[in-house]
Amino acid sequence: MPTDLLRRAYDPAEFRQLGHALIDRLADYLEGVESRPANPYATPDKSLEHFRQLLADGPAPERVFAEVIDHSVHLHHPAYLGHQVVPPAPLSALSDVAASLLNTGMAIFEMGRAGTAMERVVVERFAELLELAPTAGGFLTSGGSLANLTALLAARAVHGEPVRPCLLVNEHAHYCVERAVRIMGWGDAGIIHVPTDAHLRMRTEVIDGILADARAAGRTPVAIVGSACTTATGTYDPISALADVAERHGLWLHIDGAHGGAIRLDPGRRHLVDGLERADSLALDFHKMLMTPAITTGLFFRRGPDAYRIFRQRADYLLAAADDGWSDIARRSFECTKRMLSLRIFTLLTTYGPQLFVDYVTRVGDLGETLARLVRQSPDLELFTHPDVNIVCFRFRHASLDEESRNGLNGLIRARLTEAGQTYIVQTTIDGSLYLRCTLTNAFTTEDHLRAMVEEVSRTGREMLALRSTIGH
Repeated sequence: MPTDLLRRAYDPAEFRQLGHALIDRLADYLEGVESRPANPYATPDKSLEHFRQLLADGPAPERVFAEVIDHSVHLHHPAYLGHQVVPPAPLSALSDVAASLLNTGMAIFEMGRAGTAMERVVVERFAELLELAPTAGGFLTSGGSLANLTALLAARAVHGEPVRPCLLVNEHAHYCVERAVRIMGWGDAGIIHVPTDAHLRMRTEVIDGILADARAAGRTPVAIVGSACTTATGTYDPISALADVAERHGLWLHIDGAHGGAIRLDPGRRHLVDGLERADSLALDFHKMLMTPAITTGLFFRRGPDAYRIFRQRADYLLAAADDGWSDIARRSFECTKRMLSLRIFTLLTTYGPQLFVDYVTRVGDLGETLARLVRQSPDLELFTHPDVNIVCFRFRHASLDEESRNGLNGLIRARLTEAGQTYIVQTTIDGSLYLRCTLTNAFTTEDHLRAMVEEVSRTGREMLALRSTIGH
């Protein structure tokens, strides 16, 4: 017989009480999030000490939830301008409660009937919205890194067992592409970084020569990986030009659209991904630009059956049949016990329709334009480049600063803002130069919020520059 403790842990009445209380707390949190700091600062050691003590106290769930909220970065705060993770739409987050409680694995249809059917519907609908090829298919998986690896495994499978394989990629592409090459055992020479122009777009005119050199060195080029967009700066590679090269040389074209592939939904910026339908595969993170909790990634193939080229193991306890039926997702995805990722997206589609995603992508792109304009208007700041979408890189400048001093000062500015916690921005280094970096993910951020951040950066830079001058004298 179950013990009393087990009965309590599964008690519907207690679950109802705790669930209602948590939803009320989270709704109150959303209503009052601007009264909090966007990024409550704490060191790793202090955080560890705090939660060790919390465990020792053995508090009620209400206090645990409250402490987690208080000690977390607040993505729903309009002054959150940090990393590439969206503030999820509340309904999408609520869907996770249902998915977590049901906990149906997604390897085979009989375990995940609802999730499997919804996943196919979601993939079909977004293939239409993104205007991919009519033959497109795919599935959802756990993150862009895994999606990119899976796509490259498909590229290798299409080429058989190539001798000394390699791929070409933007020198500023996400590190997971290099990691995928290492996982596949291609070695350091298995990844060739294509040089970029001043805006960090791949220089497609040099690729023919790079391919010739690779073949002369005994390598077998297999794929080109385009970025839509690069992580650091939000810059888009020219997809149509890459598709021309890939077709000319018989290469697989994969587009890492984890962050910016969704820009296809924005009527004013869709040109940035012209040619997307020509890619052999596409990775798209719904948790970066499409309002779902992390991690939710779509992997699309121009030819749907290509998804079955990768994992063909037989597992009699689970995958006894050898056919490629669409309903057993473990035949295509790396995961076996996968979350019901589709519910997060399906509920948004059924409740609000696809226009919600169009509105969101357009809004955050417009915010990128707004921030770029404010930076240009500030005499203390300079942009790295005009943003393609919602990632903006800029820095504090002064004629008296050499490059090393400028880097140090901007790093200190970012550290000061992080400790203050009222806004949250991050940083990146581009060709040895440190830039402050903002990703506009909150549709409710306003020009006033952005202006306040820009003014704080400028003020902090001037104060530190004055202090430096005083100490120097």
